[in-house]
Amino acid sequence: MKKASCFSDHYTYNIMMNIYGKKGWIEEVSQVLAKLKSHGLEPDLYSYNTLIKAYGVAGMVEEAVNVVQEMRTKGFEPDRVTYTNVIYAHQRNENFLEAIKWSLWMKQMGM
Repeated sequence: MKKASCFSDHYTYNIMMNIYGKKGWIEEVSQVLAKLKSHGLEPDLYSYNTLIKAYGVAGMVEEAVNVVQEMRTKGFEPDRVTYTNVIYAHQRNENFLEAIKWSLWMKQMGM
């Protein structure tokens, strides 16, 4: 992005995180997240949801759940996408009971 003289904003960083995350390339996702922060930006809801999905793809379910806790401490309430990504992470990694629990929590939240 720097070489192409592109302006970096949440949208740009989130797209990059999404691209790497779909492949489960957590190191690259972490690097993009670090760059976002180094430019004075904080993750937004989409950033957190993308990170949760990336951890699920990479088989790092505990880390995905930790991101939900982190986003809450930062003032972001999980939305339908957040819950769906956590459920997907559990399903993908054969944690079916946990996937059902998260599905029930999602239903209790009215989503």
